[in-house]
Amino acid sequence: MGMVTVNDVDSRSYRAVEILLLLPTLLFGFLGLGLVIVGIGGENVGNGPVGLASIFGTFGIWYLGGIVVTLISWLVTPVVLYFDTKTLQDADVDWDPNPALYAVGGFFLGYLMKLQHLYKRHQYVVDWVDRDWWWTVVAVGTVLPPVCLVLGGVLASSGSIGIGLVLIGVGILTAVPFSVAIYRDATYVRLHSGAWQPNPGSYVGFSVFFFLFGPVVYPILGCYYLFRRHRAIGTL
Repeated sequence: MGMVTVNDVDSRSYRAVEILLLLPTLLFGFLGLGLVIVGIGGENVGNGPVGLASIFGTFGIWYLGGIVVTLISWLVTPVVLYFDTKTLQDADVDWDPNPALYAVGGFFLGYLMKLQHLYKRHQYVVDWVDRDWWWTVVAVGTVLPPVCLVLGGVLASSGSIGIGLVLIGVGILTAVPFSVAIYRDATYVRLHSGAWQPNPGSYVGFSVFFFLFGPVVYPILGCYYLFRRHRAIGTL
């Protein structure tokens, strides 16, 4: 059988799985933005009713947003997994997933099932990415988050709370696009490289699953990925 692409297996549910998988990282972007806004308030962060309201408002919105995203993902995941696997089952693909099994698994093991599904899907169906600059976003996410978070933590602990919070917020914000970037770039490399064909599902899985440990994981994952990419198709 020849190469099967997303043009051959048209599925909106597939894109929905991608969005649901990456939604939690976007939520952390709101947390980073909130910390930047609170930090801009100056060195009197947390003093007085306005300062306390800004802090509680930032974390409150993030917490409520997390509940909403979790609930939506929990309810929608079984549906989109069912319809995408049904599309794959009906298509001329060497993979024949069981839609009912994926729907049940999506209900009880939503995030893990989305990761596994995306990994398996990329093994059999090639996606299209025309832009070759996603690796630059990977490079930014490899370097800036740990630098900003460490520097911000040092400044905040030494008394410069406002500047420290701004840097911590910037560190979180610069980490958010990493998962999307490495996923999209790995898709591009898989399509254009004959020497190395990374599975985008595995890289987005590592980057999303270990997002909370991004300052430690992202430099390792990013450096390894960029090294392999440079050897395969270059980075400049």
